[in-house]
Amino acid sequence: MINSNKEKAHVRGVSFLDELKTFKPATEQELLCDALLLKADGLLDNQLLAITANLTITDGADAGKIEQTQGSIAIALTDKHGETVGAVFYQPNGKQPPIIIDDTGYGAIVLGDNDPSYEVIAFNGLDDGLQAYYKCMATNEKVTIIVSATNKPHHVKAMIQHWGRTRRVIVPMTLDDKTTLNRLSGVEAQALVTIADFATMLGTDDNPKRLDEVKAEAEIINLADTAYYPEWRKDKAVMLNEPMIYDDGRFELYHDGLYLAKYNLDDPANITFKYKMRICSALEVIAQTRDDTSNSWGRLLKWHDADNKLHQWAMPLALLQGDAREYRRELANQGLLITTNQKHRVYLDAYIQDYPAYQRALCVSKLGWYGERFVLPDTTLGGDDNELIVYQSSHAINSTLAQKGSLEQWRDNLCQPLADQSRFVFSIACAFAGQLLEPLGYDGGGFHLLGSSSMGKSLSLKVAASVWGNPDNYVKTWRQTDNALESTACQHNDSFLALDEISECDPKIIGKCVYMIGNGQGKGRSTVSGHNRKTSTWRLIFLSNGEEALDKFMAQVGQKTNAGIEVRIAHIDADAGKGLKTFDSLVLAATGEAQADKIRTLSSSYFGSAGMAWLEYLTQDKAAVTATAKTFIDEFMSRYPDIKAQAYRVGTRFAIVAAAGEMATKAGITGWQAGQATKAVATCFDNWLDNYGHDGEHEQQQIIEHIKSFIEQHGSSRFQPCHSSVYQDFMVKIHNRAGYHNLETGEYYFLTSVFDKEVCSPFSKKKVLQVLEEAGLLVIQQNDRKTYKVPPRLIRERPSVYVVKPDIFNCDLNNMNGTDGTSHIAQELAPSQNEIMR
Repeated sequence: MINSNKEKAHVRGVSFLDELKTFKPATEQELLCDALLLKADGLLDNQLLAITANLTITDGADAGKIEQTQGSIAIALTDKHGETVGAVFYQPNGKQPPIIIDDTGYGAIVLGDNDPSYEVIAFNGLDDGLQAYYKCMATNEKVTIIVSATNKPHHVKAMIQHWGRTRRVIVPMTLDDKTTLNRLSGVEAQALVTIADFATMLGTDDNPKRLDEVKAEAEIINLADTAYYPEWRKDKAVMLNEPMIYDDGRFELYHDGLYLAKYNLDDPANITFKYKMRICSALEVIAQTRDDTSNSWGRLLKWHDADNKLHQWAMPLALLQGDAREYRRELANQGLLITTNQKHRVYLDAYIQDYPAYQRALCVSKLGWYGERFVLPDTTLGGDDNELIVYQSSHAINSTLAQKGSLEQWRDNLCQPLADQSRFVFSIACAFAGQLLEPLGYDGGGFHLLGSSSMGKSLSLKVAASVWGNPDNYVKTWRQTDNALESTACQHNDSFLALDEISECDPKIIGKCVYMIGNGQGKGRSTVSGHNRKTSTWRLIFLSNGEEALDKFMAQVGQKTNAGIEVRIAHIDADAGKGLKTFDSLVLAATGEAQADKIRTLSSSYFGSAGMAWLEYLTQDKAAVTATAKTFIDEFMSRYPDIKAQAYRVGTRFAIVAAAGEMATKAGITGWQAGQATKAVATCFDNWLDNYGHDGEHEQQQIIEHIKSFIEQHGSSRFQPCHSSVYQDFMVKIHNRAGYHNLETGEYYFLTSVFDKEVCSPFSKKKVLQVLEEAGLLVIQQNDRKTYKVPPRLIRERPSVYVVKPDIFNCDLNNMNGTDGTSHIAQELAPSQNEIMR
């Protein structure tokens, strides 16, 4: 619709407005005793609609986005011509802020008759508007009351500007409300300044006052005359906020930049400027930030780059006390244009530090969950609006979170067709799993897709990364230092990290890196003054890939893995075993290569919307989704009642991934059928169990293989043979002896000192002895020390040794007897009393 002023009313699509008309007026029961809505229902005839389904955005930047409006109460938003341009949706008795659908930005809730001849009174809160409307009805005032759907200053200002172009608009405010007066400077409206709030000034029910009486007692200010128009601005531009006095000048912020203007103050009646300087492009100081201990003070900054992309950074004030170039470097890196004049640059320090930002924001030093809210680099989801929460860091993060296309496009074109591809469904479910760790109280961990080149491993990572952003930017590489990897992990706290090609990491540090990421804790560091810095912590799910398993990769530099490392990164064969490499079937193309190309194109065309939809789902009711996740985890683990502790620990991580996939499906994000995510994750877990062992402890098998390897490597060179019929004076002398080999029984006698210092490493001697004993591989005579005293018929000196049976060479833990923890006491080789006395 085009009005006389050639304003175009952009709406979210005709179908949205038509859909809104299909809902019926709300009944009193549907208002759920919400005090505000009951008051509105009593004053607005049939304007409150009961919404019984979620609405879908039909065009614009958010096309395809599903608004969670089911169960809400809607009030239409109207422009000055009486046309419906949107709606505001209230959740009865809900803590969530109302959902507003209004592309125009100036739609209003209209109370009373929208007669063009009536005076308009504007409010920024529904409760205030309803009180004023109720009292105006008592005196039959011919007024139209408009209420902004949100109390955000720019929305209120846009509403008043729109209505004020053809109508007389009055904005009530009190004497001490200087902020509103400044924010509305320059608009075509009048400020009605009173000593008390407007509803109070209108009197009581028994003694109501007419609007004219209130005006007579108030001060009326033409807001159009209050704009700051310094003489050097020939374009009469309106400031973005009120100026800040500085020395003999003032900082003035306009759409084209921040300026410091110096004025001639000799004649206050005729202020003229001496000169002005441009400090930087438009930079707003939004709020003062501090943590929950009233430390770490900073400033929340906002600006746009040359592409008009919005940037936000909660900058610690401590940066101004060091090398100021560092913080300017961060701002410039994010697109803020700063003057090259060295003398003028220092003014930016003063502006950021001293600008009177009255709003307070709570700053947090870590992304992810903070109570009921989820903190992202540039926004916070969930919770209420009582306090602004922002992420504060010494460096402005260039977030890899990005969106392209709608959720429906990602779901219908990419995600849903992959529903029967076990490795791809597993990878996508991993991308949703990180957010469940903190609510469930579980530690993080990872998975490693293992397979030959061109198997499709990297493609699985790209598809998973498309949940959160552009795969080309979101997927990280193992080719980084451990310090850089620590920073990367911090930025993905409570989320998902994709790491491509493990062979690019230094094999000397890969074990430490896997431990660090899985444990969720970085290095301890000290400050310049010697005090300990706060150690970085995180929880995340990471997905890796490579052509080699971790143990073989570390073996290149002579390092060995242990169960602790391998438990933290569960290996899964990338080959699905169907002759199609990573694919289980062909669904998007006639060949595997063509299908891979199709998936690669789709993941680069649609991305990011699924992750934001997932966060919106989780933050609606964190307690409820946590309970749902626990149910899914219990159901998954009930399929594996007999697995041992280490396998159970890894299985729980698989279960979290399955729960995430099922919950994302339940939220309408994936397009899969119920149970498909669980099936895919179970397939991958079974694959891991086939390689790991269903019943045995992996660390037990590692220890047994470790001892066996030592014997095989040093059997003839370091174990001296012994036999009861050999005369010991003529036995072969062994250099660097590790022990003895009983040629009669095949047993190996380890010298205790060598066993402890050389053989057991990297495992502890206590753990090695425990495993050997429980596996029935240890001959014990001295229970307290797990040793055996050799009879003199074999060795004259009769040393105490650790005796390992030859059964170790064909040991299968899954089929071993004697795993009940009982000791295997040597009886057949115990020396007789005569031998002891001899």
